[in-house]
Amino acid sequence: MAPTMKEVAARAGVSTKTVSRVVNDHPSISDAVRERVRRAIDELDWTPNAHARSLRTGRTGLIGLSLVDLKAPTTAGLAQALVVEAERQGLRLSIEPSRGRPERIAQTFASRGALFDAVLHIGPLPLGCEAPPFDPDRPIIGLCTASTAEAEHPAALDAIDSDDAGAARSLTRHLQRVHHHDVVLLGREAELPDAFLDELIRAFPGAPVLRPEIRPGSRSTHLADRAAGRELAARALERHPWVRALICADDELAIGALSLLRERGLDIPAQVALTGYGNIDDGHFSTPSLTTVDLDLPEIARLAVELISRRTSGDRSSPQRIVVPTTLIRAESTLGASTAEHRWRR
Repeated sequence: MAPTMKEVAARAGVSTKTVSRVVNDHPSISDAVRERVRRAIDELDWTPNAHARSLRTGRTGLIGLSLVDLKAPTTAGLAQALVVEAERQGLRLSIEPSRGRPERIAQTFASRGALFDAVLHIGPLPLGCEAPPFDPDRPIIGLCTASTAEAEHPAALDAIDSDDAGAARSLTRHLQRVHHHDVVLLGREAELPDAFLDELIRAFPGAPVLRPEIRPGSRSTHLADRAAGRELAARALERHPWVRALICADDELAIGALSLLRERGLDIPAQVALTGYGNIDDGHFSTPSLTTVDLDLPEIARLAVELISRRTSGDRSSPQRIVVPTTLIRAESTLGASTAEHRWRR
């Protein structure tokens, strides 16, 4: 038999009213009580009755998740983290892929109120797509928008971003410490904002920046894939034979570049060091393992769902931007096998 709210209250040592307030993110609950109730919810694997809450609040309990597609591992990882966090809060997620079409994104945004209580959008808005006027009762939250500053976010959007500029600075210090110079940067397509790459360009003035070529007629807004990484690595070796480090704006690019470097018989990192961004699983199991940046996707998901709860509970403050710290993962592609293995054993 499924657990009940009464059982959750008993496990946490509180009233059922307190459990309800925690589920609905009521501001009067202390952090200690909130944590105790959430722990009881997790232990009992209890899911709030979304239908009953909908009748009481006039809300659907459904969040629209707008994204280009699920092929990009970082996007897929964030979507999964959002599904888990939404379920923990008794909410449901509806994935709405747009394939980069502004009209499809606009349709998802317009479904707030009638279908969705809120919309989460992963990545920057494509050219030709504008967010509607700010409405805290029916919020739109941008995730991983890749902008360099708060001023770059549309006024209609709350935003939760990873600290891309800080990640780039940490990576720069690491490469300088291990004496990897003569850098070529492999970036995403030029139309998309990219705080991580922008900071790297400032850190390595004069370093060549190579980007995927947009195919005629292509509507894709995600060209930072493995095939593009191979092509960019080949272009880097041909045009800049002095290169000693390839810094990639995406792990997919880096893994594609890695396959090309290994095919050419180059020693990594002795001849060419390599770094990525996103900390996808494949980078841990590649040979060599990939130095990369972890974005803390579960924390981004937790903050996103909490912000939706605050908005739908009456928070009408101006649009917010929350920046989540990143972690540099140092691995064999910059440290070498013996050094990296010693580090992982400790």
